[in-house]
Amino acid sequence: MLTLKRLAVWFAETSLEVLLLGLALIALFGYDQHAFFRSLVAYATGIILFSFTTGYLLTTAVARGAWRGEQWWSYSAIAVGLFLVHSEIFFVISGGSKRPEQFSIQVAGACIVFACTLAGSFVLRKWAPARGRVEHP
Repeated sequence: MLTLKRLAVWFAETSLEVLLLGLALIALFGYDQHAFFRSLVAYATGIILFSFTTGYLLTTAVARGAWRGEQWWSYSAIAVGLFLVHSEIFFVISGGSKRPEQFSIQVAGACIVFACTLAGSFVLRKWAPARGRVEHP
């Protein structure tokens, strides 16, 4: 049951990451002034494509489901590391963006991933306390 809760939190984190990364890309690179929502959907679709092609979704799902670290920030650090590794893989494979653009995307993405996973870790601690902290009636 705890693994299902962890994966539900992972899904919420990932969905929020996609939305916020899409907004960050709009802020960094602009959007169609007549179709903001269409631009957001296009960026979000690109982010989801990046996530599937590099294996980011799979590795973060496995990490969230299996990680049992005691530190409140430990999974967030792992997720940021995974994001940076997978974004570098994506940039090497695609070869399309310049180094300053890559750096901007990676910094914004790392901050977003850290914030979303940190919030998810706090939610998970409230929703599913550690075994040592479970109170018995």
